[in-house]
Amino acid sequence: MTVDGTRLQRHLDQLRRGRAAAHVDRIGEADPEIRRVIAAVVAAGERSTPQPVWRGAGAADPASLAMRLAQGLDADAVETPHGWYVRRELRPVYLPIDRDRLATLPGMPAPGTPLVCLDTETTGLGSAAGTVAFLIGIGRWQGNRLRLVQLLLPDHSEERALLDALADETPPGSCLVTYNGRTFDWPLLETRFRMGRLVPPALDGHLDLLLLVRRLFRHRLPDARLQTVERHLLRRHRAPDIPSWEIPAVYHSFLRGGPAGPIRVVARHNAEDVVTLGRILAHLERGYGVGEERRWAPAGDLVRLARLFRHDGQIDEAIACLEIAGAPIDGGDPDVALATLELARLLRRCGRLAEAGVAWSRLVTAPGPLAALGWIELAKEREHRKHDLTGAWTATDEALLALYRSRGRGQAAVRRGLEADLAGRRARLARRLERAAI
Repeated sequence: MTVDGTRLQRHLDQLRRGRAAAHVDRIGEADPEIRRVIAAVVAAGERSTPQPVWRGAGAADPASLAMRLAQGLDADAVETPHGWYVRRELRPVYLPIDRDRLATLPGMPAPGTPLVCLDTETTGLGSAAGTVAFLIGIGRWQGNRLRLVQLLLPDHSEERALLDALADETPPGSCLVTYNGRTFDWPLLETRFRMGRLVPPALDGHLDLLLLVRRLFRHRLPDARLQTVERHLLRRHRAPDIPSWEIPAVYHSFLRGGPAGPIRVVARHNAEDVVTLGRILAHLERGYGVGEERRWAPAGDLVRLARLFRHDGQIDEAIACLEIAGAPIDGGDPDVALATLELARLLRRCGRLAEAGVAWSRLVTAPGPLAALGWIELAKEREHRKHDLTGAWTATDEALLALYRSRGRGQAAVRRGLEADLAGRRARLARRLERAAI
């Protein structure tokens, strides 16, 4: 069916005058094609028309929004020269930390540096310029208690007031403590400061606990999410919580006129995240700081802590961790054998050959190909340091036997490398023994 251009133009004129939506209903059955075209135009116009953001129950001013949000959270609406924000102070959490012991761990701030635990809830999970932090949770120690403060944004136009409050809550020279904050939270906040032509708070350091958890504990965790760390490392279980991907929708619902009550669930989620940051620091200080407490730590954790100490140049601390983790080898824990292996290599690198020899001797009782590696190192020591060719040959025999016993346990590539090493070593020792016998 063709469309009458004159009649269609008349209907489109009605559309421009704002009366097309009602006019479509009056188009008779004689013009079904015109009706279809006009309905499509109206529908496209409705989809492209921006929806206004709701500005409060009966009021458009930010003060009403701040009051309503504060009432829903039992918080305070604060007016500043640059706008409104909502401030919520929670009950402090008893969480003592020995800062001197914590400072002995690699990458930790000095004892006198103020710690600021920070976590944000944002309007999106990306880092684009349109993403805004609408809730900032801050935790700071006052004696043995972690003081919790939450700053909330009642409306996008009031972001300057929120950022000013964040700067006031961050003492100069503080060390920021976050979880994935190096790549998300703090870059986002720095971007918002600079877009508002403001200077971000001056920090003395940034401790991203996600990086530390991955280096120390990832080997025994299903994943590195914060709530996984709570369950498997801190042995704590949260009450039913809101998923992170649902949080932006809760805030957007409030801006469009929804109740402020659901944001209380988001605030609880944020407070739990901030407290968990402090609990991770306490767990590190109590279980891995200088002292006998390390003896209760899993061997795999101590191996990875030793690597951090070694990377930090603290060789004695690295050796101390490996000595605790590698004694004794019970024949069943691969992390204990790994600790003994790394201890022997580190001692040899430091020139402490006699102690390295003791560690290699302990490694020969390890499971799998590591026992063969221990015998090979003993063969080297007997051949080159003690000039005991017969003892070196005996050690290579033991290494071959250990490799034979380890078949079927995986690590085929490791075995092949050790077998090639043994073949060359035994050929050389055979020639030397033959010459010595002449």
